[in-house]
Amino acid sequence: MKSGLPRAAASVFLLLAAFPARLAWPATVELTNPATAICITDPKAVFTVEKGALRPVLGEFAIFTAGMLPLRLSTNVASGSAPGQIARLYVWSVEPLDAVSAQVSASGGNAVAEASGFRASFSGTREMWAVLLGIPAGSAPRGYTLRLSASAGPRTFLLLQPFTIQKRTFRFERISLTKELSLLLTAPDPRKTAESRSLALMLATPHPDALYETGAFLDPLPGARRTAGYGDRREYAYSDGSSSFSIHEGIDIATPTGTPVPACGRGRVVFAGQRILTGNSVVIEHLPGLFSLYYHLSALVAKQGEVVERGQIIGLSGMTGFATGPHLHWEVEASGIAVDPDALASGPLLDKSPDFIDIGSSQSTEGR
Repeated sequence: MKSGLPRAAASVFLLLAAFPARLAWPATVELTNPATAICITDPKAVFTVEKGALRPVLGEFAIFTAGMLPLRLSTNVASGSAPGQIARLYVWSVEPLDAVSAQVSASGGNAVAEASGFRASFSGTREMWAVLLGIPAGSAPRGYTLRLSASAGPRTFLLLQPFTIQKRTFRFERISLTKELSLLLTAPDPRKTAESRSLALMLATPHPDALYETGAFLDPLPGARRTAGYGDRREYAYSDGSSSFSIHEGIDIATPTGTPVPACGRGRVVFAGQRILTGNSVVIEHLPGLFSLYYHLSALVAKQGEVVERGQIIGLSGMTGFATGPHLHWEVEASGIAVDPDALASGPLLDKSPDFIDIGSSQSTEGR
């Protein structure tokens, strides 16, 4: 564990026995706002205490009330990522946690990405939590701050560290639309608005028991021609001479209408139906908050609520909804952030360390 804090405090104690030996001589401060509490930090932590309230800047912080022991956690946290990637964060605890969450934000700004964690495995007396933090395709390359927090009752653990989003170059394309497609995309429609809100809520709602897939995703149509990539910058040229810009959030794969489309991984179908812009669509949750989406299908095979296996046929490709030709739009969302599907087809979704259990046998049960 890494940590560090300022040297100002109302009271300072030495609670070495309550913290791991490798964090010898931690800084300990008494807090009084909003309630009396004790905070232990690593020796290199940076912080201030203002009117009894902790203002953490960098490092690790364990906050608890008198008479309790601080949370003793181990972490494996990424120090950076690139647009479209998933930053995987892991937390191990010798006692049950109530919640884990993380966010990446600019100094004094709003969060660029945030996600709730989920309990991913149990091993003896330890449990492992994972956070899949999707980095948006439009993220500016620069330095940010990663904030990871965990709680167990009134006790909390907080880690703040620098986080770098690297530069990534994306393709640009200009797409000319017919009058019919222009109206489909731009004409006000209460149903489109309702569908967009419903989908956004669905993708931002993780189910803690959705532990289905940990291996690499399957490319649903390997070898087929890609007509658009993740993160492509697009200019839509409308029939009336106007235009708009957008970022493509998935991969478009050209394929004849009627081609069988398999699920990229095991998961539960949370949506299977028809939408105005995406046509016949299927959405599958593979891990809590991690979804794959399949758009413009000519026919639906999977049924909402069923658990499908990796490679199982869920529909047939087509060009329903907003589409200029027969193709599959394949998209992956992590806590409401579209990420690059190819990145999840090249390696496992979660680290298969000795702490990880076989969750496969433990389960009982384009346009917006």
